[in-house]
Amino acid sequence: MDTMMYLFDCTMDPGDLGLPQAHQAMQIHKFCTVDNCLVRRRARQILVDKGQMVLGTRAPYPRT
Repeated sequence: MDTMMYLFDCTMDPGDLGLPQAHQAMQIHKFCTVDNCLVRRRARQILVDKGQMVLGTRAPYPRT
């Protein structure tokens, strides 16, 4: 199945995402938390790993 389809389902890990897809996933799941959304969790980790996002000191890290 296309990775893009997985971006809409919080219960499925989308796997590797490029930076544009990770940014899009964060927008799509802006009301989700990394505790209950596998897409947001994966996207956040990719953005942090690529230096595109810096977590605050209160953010649970790493959350895998």
